[in-house]
Amino acid sequence: MTHAITTGFAHQRLDAFHVAMELTVGVERIAASLPRGHADLKDQVRRAASATMRNITEGANRMAPRDKAARFVIARGESGECDAALEMIERLELAPIRDVRVLRMLADRVGAMLTGLIRHQQRAERSG
Repeated sequence: MTHAITTGFAHQRLDAFHVAMELTVGVERIAASLPRGHADLKDQVRRAASATMRNITEGANRMAPRDKAARFVIARGESGECDAALEMIERLELAPIRDVRVLRMLADRVGAMLTGLIRHQQRAERSG
């Protein structure tokens, strides 16, 4: 996985951000190839992937553990929504199954990483 220019922002240090970015880019490619008549699904999967990445970014750059955890919880929900939309694309056979399954694995991976980040922030809030 190659990364674009990195900055000093906290999200750049999170593997979850980079995996979410990879998911978002992959979803954009799949969405661009969806056949006509599936605009709602195309819009939904794009928004869910993008929201996952954006909420990870926002959470990472917040200061308070509670604020961080809240954004990570939202991002986790969005990654699940992204997976559900990708499953729909898979079941309807609207895109190559292999490509969709790779993206579903990325969504699952991001969700797992976010679970860890959420737990970490919840522990930090309790101890701080």
